[in-house]
Amino acid sequence: MDWLTFEGINWLAVLVAFVVSFAFGWWYYSSAGLWKVWKRAANVTDEAVENADMGVAFGGTILANVLGVIVLAMLMNAVGAETWVDGLVLGAIIGLVYRAGAHALHNGFAQRSPVVTMLDGLHDMVALAIAGVILGLF
Repeated sequence: MDWLTFEGINWLAVLVAFVVSFAFGWWYYSSAGLWKVWKRAANVTDEAVENADMGVAFGGTILANVLGVIVLAMLMNAVGAETWVDGLVLGAIIGLVYRAGAHALHNGFAQRSPVVTMLDGLHDMVALAIAGVILGLF
């Protein structure tokens, strides 16, 4: 597993890619983005949001996103993806196949709305594509 190395990773690029892709997610799931559509499709009530443990929600989100960007950087190095276009394509593929695919698998068994699956999958695909662009620019 020669690809499983931190050698050659630009940590500033990883940080910027994480921050920008996280900011995209913040907008995407905000009232300016698709929050109302997602909330309705997921049957999430205002009361549930008010009572949610946001530390747990954001802690898990931050950890998953940081790890996703680091692994994307490792894979880009391993396959020789050096340009922003390479990063865009690889990030979108990983986001679609692995992250959106996981949503489809889990949400299907949980009988969640296909709209939630589509919105979450689209978010993950675009967020990793954005991260890939930034990694490729560095």
